[in-house]
Amino acid sequence: MLSKFFSNKRNLWITGAVISLLAVSGFYAFQNAQADAELADAPPMQTAKVRQGDLVLYASGTGSLVPAAEASFGFRSSGQLLTLSVAVGDTVEVGDLLAELDNTAEKIKLQLAERTLAEITSPASVAAAEQALALSERNLSDSEKSLAYQIGWAVLNSEEKVTEAEEALVLAKESSDEEKITAAEAALASAEKVLAGNWDYYENYYIPQNFKVAATRSTPAYIATPTEFDILEARAGYAMAKAQLVEAGDYLAVIKGGEIPEGATGSSLKALEQAQLDLLSAQDSLDATRLYAPISGMVMSINANVGDTLGTSAIMTIATPDDLVVRLYMDETDLDNATVGNKTLMTFDAFPDIVFSGEITMVEQALQIVDGTPVIVSWVTFENEANLSILSGMTADVEIIGGEALDALLVPIQALREIAPGSYAVFIVAADGSLKLTPVTVGLRDFSNAEILTGVSAGDVVSTGVVETK
Repeated sequence: MLSKFFSNKRNLWITGAVISLLAVSGFYAFQNAQADAELADAPPMQTAKVRQGDLVLYASGTGSLVPAAEASFGFRSSGQLLTLSVAVGDTVEVGDLLAELDNTAEKIKLQLAERTLAEITSPASVAAAEQALALSERNLSDSEKSLAYQIGWAVLNSEEKVTEAEEALVLAKESSDEEKITAAEAALASAEKVLAGNWDYYENYYIPQNFKVAATRSTPAYIATPTEFDILEARAGYAMAKAQLVEAGDYLAVIKGGEIPEGATGSSLKALEQAQLDLLSAQDSLDATRLYAPISGMVMSINANVGDTLGTSAIMTIATPDDLVVRLYMDETDLDNATVGNKTLMTFDAFPDIVFSGEITMVEQALQIVDGTPVIVSWVTFENEANLSILSGMTADVEIIGGEALDALLVPIQALREIAPGSYAVFIVAADGSLKLTPVTVGLRDFSNAEILTGVSAGDVVSTGVVETK
């Protein structure tokens, strides 16, 4: 009975296992059939081959030919036009005298200023300055002796040593060198000690020996000690004599052709400076009545005739018609292509089949408004290799080469996958149809293609997405 129970139970377990196995097999068969149906319904993958080719980035703009240099100018003063030395079409060099106003008064003023300065610097004036220097030297010697008599040579020399030590200490402190400062302080202390000793000698020995007045019948002997006023007066005379000697030396050096020393003073030197300023002013006034060429080029226009009374408005224009450049206007969205050094290609309405080359040499740093639209303004060289008759003012259609990748590896722009900001990859399609995500380095890009610097080889097949159908 018990064995029959176990036999029936084993048969039931086997039957259940078979049923379960059939159920699982059916489920996986259903899943695979469904997956096959989905693959059959999936749109086909779109691919492209990595190819070698050229990628050139272009931006376009319009501009006009203008002279590389142009100047419109006039006189710096008003008056009647006296002479006109050029005509329209003449070629001039920078600095050429082109025209002149009636400037009789200015010429007289210049002559007087030249004469005044010539008199100040004449041989006779130089001799007088040398004599003044000699007198200053003698006066300095006399004033030094006078002060030395009042306070004694020992005190005078010691005072000068103290002054020198004080100046040395100031310089040492400016250098922030502790060793120099310590040495300068010690030198000053030593000089001050010597000075104090000499003052002691002065009071106890020098005064009695040099200022004793002998007795007379009416007055007893006494010591006529120098007063504080006597000493101050002697010091002032000595200081003034030293200053006068410096002024005399500076003045003599200047009228002999030297430069005016910084901080130099003196009435004679002031007169010389004024004479020099008067000469410069007179020359400038005369130059204001003369018209000089500010640049080299061709005279393009003259708006005055001899005899006209003129102000300071421009009356003449000089330009360089044989040296032309293109003033180029570009949309502000093309800012990346407005770079100094970028090559350009241009055509003109007069020569539609001829392409002229050039290069951006300057980009203005502010947008300009042209016909109500903000534009980038660039300056482009113009190379007339065909020696055609090109006129200033011609309109040019310009293409700017923003970048070139020649014989580069190229893929369609749709093949790029951005895996991180600024980082890209492509899906390379293997022979069995599997996809491999491969990081790449991207160079130049336009609207349809991208230059690949690393990561792929020519002939590789990359995925560009799937073909979508409706």
